[in-house]
Parts: sequence; C-alpha cells; structure tokens
Amino acid sequence: MKTITVVTKNYRGLIADISECLSQNDVNIEQINADQSDTTALVRVVTNDNDRAFQILADHNFNPVSYAGVLVKVFDQPGALAKLSRQLSEQGIDIRGINMVEQHDGFNIVSISSSDDTGTRELLGDIVV
Repeated sequence: MKTITVVTKNYRGLIADISECLSQNDVNIEQINADQSDTTALVRVVTNDNDRAFQILADHNFNPVSYAGVLVKVFDQPGALAKLSRQLSEQGIDIRGINMVEQHDGFNIVSISSSDDTGTRELLGDIVV
C-alpha cells in the first residue's frame, strides 16, 4: 500500500481542501491520517488511485511526498543533516534518496529513503514525524 504524505503549513480547512480536491477529480480516499507538528501539518492519505492523487495534489500545490521513506524533523542549523547522515552510515544504513520537503520555524522536514527504512525509523525514532 502506497501512502501519499502532504507536508504543508497547518490551517483551518486543510482536510476539507485536500478531500474536496480529490473528490472533485473522482479520487476516493481509502485512509487518511493527519498530525500537526508546530505549525506544520502532515496528512497521510491512501486512495483508490495514488498515482493520479499524487499528481492532483501536486497540481494544487499541496507538496505531496510519495514513496516508502521516512519523514524526520531536523533543526535548521549547520551540521544537523551531517549528524543524521553520519548516524545512519555508522549503523550500515545507506541513504538512497533524500529530499528537503518543508522548511520553516527553525526546522526542516526531510524525507529519507534508505537501504533499511525500519532501521532508520528505529535509529531516528525521536525525530521521526
């Protein structure tokens, strides 16, 4: 099951906007989960057509992320990403892909695809979002 994660600034009506956008394009939401971290919202959805849903959400500037990866919250300061990547390297976990998804309020949301996503989640547990 492929999950689409939308990372955006939290605001009243966000879930309504996302669900209306998808429904207006005949995409059915099968699962939805939303969390807030400071002023950032993380909305995870599974639909009946994730590829199409991803494109629709991207076209509407919802900043979707869609692949088996781990989202982490990293302080926006020199060396924070270096420390994180060194931790993974020292545990024998290779970073296969990394993407800065959102940046504001003194932190970054970073999406990491690795050789061991389960190990990455366990190792970075306190900063996984």
